[in-house]
Amino acid sequence: MSVMITIKLPSAIEASTAEKVARGEQADRLNAIMEDCQAQGCLHHMFTEDADGGLFVVDEWPDEDSWRRFVENQPEMAKVAEAMGGDANVQPEVTVRRILDTPDRF
Repeated sequence: MSVMITIKLPSAIEASTAEKVARGEQADRLNAIMEDCQAQGCLHHMFTEDADGGLFVVDEWPDEDSWRRFVENQPEMAKVAEAMGGDANVQPEVTVRRILDTPDRF
């Protein structure tokens, strides 16, 4: 069964700024990252805004190892995060949850 990866990015990255950067100057780089992400097995990906206006990522991957391999081999993500206002010295908060195989899932 797949896993849900949630990533709370450092508070310096505001969701509204990230959205503008993703649609503007970093759009091509972000699209290339997403193509690689899908090729590496990502099933779903989205940026969301958390309650304090910060950036929060939600991904679904077949397993945690696939996600880790992708992250370790994708140097462009740091460049996008920096353009969004992130600090390379501040690590995001990552949580991995196993998605349960229940009959009510859709």
